[in-house]
Formats: sequence, C-alpha cells, structure tokens
Amino acid sequence: MPARRENFTVSFDDTFAQRFIRHLANEENYCSGCGALCDHCRDTYGIDFSGDIVDILQLPSVLPYYLDDPAELLGSELAPHDATVAVNVHQEVLLTLPRLANAAGSRALIAPSEGPDWVSRWVRGQVKKQCRELGMGCAFPKPFCSLPPGIHPAVDEFMDHFRIGYPKLEIVPGEGVIKEAKVLRSAPCGNTYYVAFNLKGAPLDARVAEVVAKYWHSFPCVASMEMDREVGETILHLGGFMHYRAVQEALAEAGVEAELPTSPALARMRAL
Repeated sequence: MPARRENFTVSFDDTFAQRFIRHLANEENYCSGCGALCDHCRDTYGIDFSGDIVDILQLPSVLPYYLDDPAELLGSELAPHDATVAVNVHQEVLLTLPRLANAAGSRALIAPSEGPDWVSRWVRGQVKKQCRELGMGCAFPKPFCSLPPGIHPAVDEFMDHFRIGYPKLEIVPGEGVIKEAKVLRSAPCGNTYYVAFNLKGAPLDARVAEVVAKYWHSFPCVASMEMDREVGETILHLGGFMHYRAVQEALAEAGVEAELPTSPALARMRAL
C-alpha cells in the first residue's frame, strides 16, 4: 500500500498486481498449495488469459507525493484495449486515466483497493464523474474479490470474460459432505480455486467455515490487515467474508442451509 517517506515521496507495492497477472496467465506453479500432491486442478478450467492482456505498465515503486505531470508516467497514448485495471497506482495518475484509457477504446476502468490508502474517497468520486461523462463503466471494489455484477455492462463483460470478481461456486452435496465444488467465478488472485479444490469432503453444515478459512489463509490472501475506517473492518477479513458468503450461497443453491460467518462491513463495502 502507499507509504509516505519523509513527507516528500510515496511508495507502492506491486505484490497484489503480480498475483493478479500470474493468475490470469495461469503461470506454471503459481498455485503450489498442494505441493507434490498437486493434480493441476486449475488447468481443467482453461484459465490462461495471457493472450488477452494487451499491455502491462509498471510504474516506479517510489514517486514524489505531488506529481508535476502525472500523464508523463503513462505516455501520450495507451495501446488499444477494452478494459483498464489500475492496481495501487499514484492517485494523481489515476485521475488522468479515464480520458487516456477512453481514447484507447477502453469501456471500463477498475481500480481495486487491497489496502485502505490505495484510493481516497475524493479521488474515487472524481474518477467516477469522469467515467460517467465518458460513458465508461467504473468500479472501485474493496477488495477486488468484492466486485459484483450489475455495475455497468462493460464491467460485467470484463467479469464474465475473465471469470473474476465476487466468488461464485457450484457445490454438489454428498452424504453429509461436499462431493464436489466447482468455481464459476474466482477472486481475481485465484484464491477461490484453491478453496474450492479443498472443499471436497468438507461437512455440509456450518463447520465448512473452518475449511474455507484454512485454505483461504493458506493460499494466502495478501490484502491489508490494517483497519479500514471507511468500512470498519480490515480488507483481508473482507476477502474471507466474501468466500464464506460464496460458499453459503452455493450450498443454498444445492438445497443445503448453513450459516457461515458474516460482517456488517459487507453492506458498507457494497455502498462504495
């Protein structure tokens, strides 16, 4: 997350961005949770979207707190593309993105927050205003795995194509346990696939939450453990609640009632 240095510069961590890219490209050995027992379950989903990534702009990890010309970091124009994802970038750069991205053909701008200070409320409002004027879809999910369908048709297309956003599962119940769990939509880091694989054999009741927590933490989630004052919860915990709710919803679809942990912060988060 951004961190001020001596009141003159700000630093940026690209850990989550790298995980997001590695997941979309289905990089070999990206998921190593099962070690020698790995049966390459991810490969059965056809996750490799590397051919759909038009360009990756990696900005400097340390920048002045105030930028004279933010557009200089992006260049005069972006490569033609359909959707823009801005992960932990300088907020002044984020303010310049809508028009530059729109000129390149982008119909959606998505700027997730895996840390409390990635995007301020004011910047979020300004970017949304620009996107409305340009007819672009705009989303600021906090965390990225909270991105719901229905925000804008272009954002929905992005979610449907890459099968990422708010996790969605299909669960096949057996005799008192989960027989099979299939990922329909994953958290953008890919964590949901690891959780789903390990749900097989989990109990068909509230105890399944222990399995979800164990494997969601083991992947692991790398969102911030710092309290986010806007939603009243840590963003890492919000990622966990996303997966609890996804499993509870999938169980309900399969005709199984199980009450998993939740948080009032989920409602506040969806209102962002």
